[in-house]
Amino acid sequence: MEPGSLRQITLTLLVSIMALASGMSTGWLTSMTSKLLSFDSPVGRTTKKDLSQLTVLPLYVGFFVSFIYGFIAKKFGRKDALICVGIPSIVSGFILTFARSKVLLYVGRGFAGCTMVGGAIASFMYISETVSDSVRGTLMATLVFQMKAGILLSYVLGDNLSYEAFNFIAIAISVIPTILILWLPESPHFLVNNGRIKDAMSTLLWLKGGDIKAAKSKLESIKPDRTVEQNISFFQILKYTGSRAALVVSLLAGILQATSGVYVGLNYAEITFKDASSPVNSGNSTIVIAILILVSTLLGVFLIDTAGRKTLLYISFVGGCVSLAAISSFLYLKKGRNVENCEWIPITSVTTFLICNTVGLAMVPGVLANELPAPNVKPAVCSVISATVSAIAIAIQQSLPIFEDNGYMYLMFAVSSGFNFLGIFYTWFMVPETAGMSLTTIGRELRGERVLTLSAGERL
Repeated sequence: MEPGSLRQITLTLLVSIMALASGMSTGWLTSMTSKLLSFDSPVGRTTKKDLSQLTVLPLYVGFFVSFIYGFIAKKFGRKDALICVGIPSIVSGFILTFARSKVLLYVGRGFAGCTMVGGAIASFMYISETVSDSVRGTLMATLVFQMKAGILLSYVLGDNLSYEAFNFIAIAISVIPTILILWLPESPHFLVNNGRIKDAMSTLLWLKGGDIKAAKSKLESIKPDRTVEQNISFFQILKYTGSRAALVVSLLAGILQATSGVYVGLNYAEITFKDASSPVNSGNSTIVIAILILVSTLLGVFLIDTAGRKTLLYISFVGGCVSLAAISSFLYLKKGRNVENCEWIPITSVTTFLICNTVGLAMVPGVLANELPAPNVKPAVCSVISATVSAIAIAIQQSLPIFEDNGYMYLMFAVSSGFNFLGIFYTWFMVPETAGMSLTTIGRELRGERVLTLSAGERL
C-alpha cells in the first residue's frame, strides 16, 4: 500500500458524499412525480407539462453554471469549488421543502442544477489532483458509484417517505460534506500552479501520510514545465498541441457519452420498458434499472485501473451498438408485423445496453476530462465539456416526446446505435491509455514528447 492511501480513501469517501447529493438531485423529480401529480401536492397539483419543464430546467442552469464553476476552480481553487457545490444544494433543499407554489418549485430545481453539474465538475477535478496515480481511476469512479447510489436512494426514499421528510434528508446529506470539506487540503496541483510551493508541500505531506520522501518526489513531478505556457486563455488552448489534443479527445468523449442512448434508458425508463413489452412492472422499473446501473457501476470501479480506460470504452460502445440496433429493429418491425415470438429481444437488449453503457461510458469520459488536460487548463476544458453535454442533453430530452408521440422511437435507438459505432473508432484511433500514469506524464505524451519506460509502472 502506498504512503497515505488510507487518508486518500477517506478523502475520496468524504467528497463522494457530495456526489451522492448530486445523484439525489438528479433522481429527485422521478421520485417526487407521483406526489406532485396528486391532488394534495404541497405546491398545488402539477401537470405533465410542468414535469417536462422541471426535467430540463436543471440542464439549462447547468449549461451556464458550468463556466462559473470552472472559473471558481481556476481562480480560487478546487476546494472552494466543492464548497460552492454544497451551498446551492442546501438552499435547494430548503426551498423545495417549504415550497408552496410552483414558482418556488422551479427556483428550487434551478439551484439543484448547480448541484448536479457542479458536483460532477468539482469533485472529479479535486480527486484527480489529490490521489495517487495507481488508484486515481478507481477513486474517481467511486464518485460515479455514489452518484448512481444517490439516484437509487432518491427512488427508494421517494416511495416510502413524505415530501418534506425526503427533502430534509437531502439537506442533511448536503450539509455534512459541505462542513467537513473545510478541513480538507487544497489540490497540490492548484497550489503549485499558483506559486504556493510551501503550501503544496504541506498538502502532499498530509496526503502521503507524513512520508517526506514521497511528498518531495511528488512535488518535483507536478512542478510546471517551464517550456509550457502556464497562464493561457481558453482560445489559446487551441494553440498548444497538448491542450488542444486534451480538449478534442475529452470533448468527443463527453459528446459520445451524451449521444450513446443513456437518456433514453435513464429519464424515460418506464416508457422504454413499456414500448419494449418488458415483463417488469412499470411502477418498479425505475428502481430495477437504478439497481442494475449501480451494480454495473461497481463493476466498472473494480475494472477501470486494472482493465484500463480503453477496454471499458470498447465494452460500452460495442455493447451499445449491438443492443440498441437490436431494439431499434424490434420496435420498427413491431409497427407492422407480429413479433410475439421475439418479445425477449427488447428487455434483453435494454438490459445489455444499460450494463455495457454504465461499465464504461458512465465514468471514463469524466475520468479522461480530468486526466488529459493540464491542471492549468483543466477548469476551462471541463467547463466547455459540461456545457456541451448539457446542451445535448436538453436537445435529446425535449426531442424524445416528439419521437415517441409520432411512433419513431426506433429511430432514436438507431441513431444512438450509430453513435456507439463511431465510438469504437474514436477509442481505437484517439483515446490514449492513461491508467497508472501521472498527470504530468500524460501531459508530456499529449504534447508529443518521448516518455521512456524505466520499469513496470514507472515513467521518466
